[in-house]
Amino acid sequence: MSLADWLQNPRIRRTIAASAVVLATGGLVLFRSPTPSIAGPLAVHTDATHATFAGPGLRGSVALSHGAVLAGGDRDVYAEVRLSADPAERSGDRAPFALAIALDTSGSMMEDEKLDQAKRAVLELVRDMRDDDQIAVVRYSDYATVVQPLARVADVRETLAVQVRQLEAAGGTAIPRGLQSALGLLQEAGRGRVRRVVLVSDGLDSSRLESEHLAKQSFDHGVTISSLGIGLDFDESYMGAVAREGHGNFAYVKDGSTLASFLQRELHETASTTIEGAVVKLELPSGVRFVSAAGADARVVDDKAIELRFGSLFARDERRAIVHLTARLDAGETVQVGAAADWTQILPSAGAPFVPARIEIGALSLRGAVDTQSVEQSRDGVVFADATSVIASQRELEATTAFANGDVRRAQQLIEQNVNELNAAAALAPSAAPKLKKQLAAYDETKQSFHAAPGSGAGRAAAKRAFQQDWQNLDRVAY
Repeated sequence: MSLADWLQNPRIRRTIAASAVVLATGGLVLFRSPTPSIAGPLAVHTDATHATFAGPGLRGSVALSHGAVLAGGDRDVYAEVRLSADPAERSGDRAPFALAIALDTSGSMMEDEKLDQAKRAVLELVRDMRDDDQIAVVRYSDYATVVQPLARVADVRETLAVQVRQLEAAGGTAIPRGLQSALGLLQEAGRGRVRRVVLVSDGLDSSRLESEHLAKQSFDHGVTISSLGIGLDFDESYMGAVAREGHGNFAYVKDGSTLASFLQRELHETASTTIEGAVVKLELPSGVRFVSAAGADARVVDDKAIELRFGSLFARDERRAIVHLTARLDAGETVQVGAAADWTQILPSAGAPFVPARIEIGALSLRGAVDTQSVEQSRDGVVFADATSVIASQRELEATTAFANGDVRRAQQLIEQNVNELNAAAALAPSAAPKLKKQLAAYDETKQSFHAAPGSGAGRAAAKRAFQQDWQNLDRVAY
């Protein structure tokens, strides 16, 4: 029986909960909860460069790409943090949620029946929501208008359908106005609700920084934002950035007919959210410095620690963050990278829907070595390969932007650099080679598709497809 299965056994959970106080004095189990009757066990296992942990609703790991670095200079080291939300304990159990849709109704949405298809998708979504869920709808063009204030679905299902069918397209595309209006409506959401905004647009404007700022603020207040680009005219880097700052999903659909499947996925993920406020903190010792992170919102705390904020996870969701560090150590010097995690489990209970948990994961070792052989022997091939995969995706996003801007030569150079580095990583990590080969195959296809003229329909579609897959690979394994 796996650790995850063991922890999900109701009889074992009850037994451990009953003895939590005794175990806590031994340092293995820690919990803090306003309702001790539903507290769960927390468990940790740590070795030199890899630690795993498990607690109420969540499992995870923290690992270093190397246990040793060459002494006497700044050396690259990568930390990989993985989180996995447990399956729902009973099918159908979930906390109620509040969902706001910000729908583009600019004049371009008249083309190819995009608005008609979007309206049908929204109606299908509302039809599938539960009576106790909350829904809000905003339309935006040159300005934003509230179509439906936040309300229980049961109270507005029929009237909302009439209002949505009457929507017409006209005007420009003021994305921040629609986003701000939708976020404002979610402030009225009842206690204990998961909150999410779905932003839909087929165009672009010049307000990217404003939209990113709104998305970052929303994440700070526990609201997830997903974005969907329709057609070939929207700016994928803009819409992708909004979803990244809002820690939601980003997708590109060629026309409005596939909008329904995206909204259904948003409905499923929002309804099955079981974890909120997931944060992993890395304590950095002297000689180790933070450079960057992908897959989580990274914040430096007191110049000595990094907080990786993942936000919410739905049942069975798996998230990943790669942290780029540099280490400058003397020969024989050993330092410790500490780690801890905080999160809140969401339960389908009106009395106590939130169960906070905290766990000290332990410390990972890193030492200074005088020979390259020691460094190579200390390498964790899987972590190194995952870091290479994410770095390649970041570079591929740069390549798609270069291509979209007409710089085909630069795009091809970046793809070729990715191919070389992924091949090298596959040779160093045979166990990870199959998934790296999938990424290589995707890049070969992208390289061929980038022979189309950047401004053509085929060229724009190729850039958006490539952008979507590599955007997804930053925080979840997409290859």
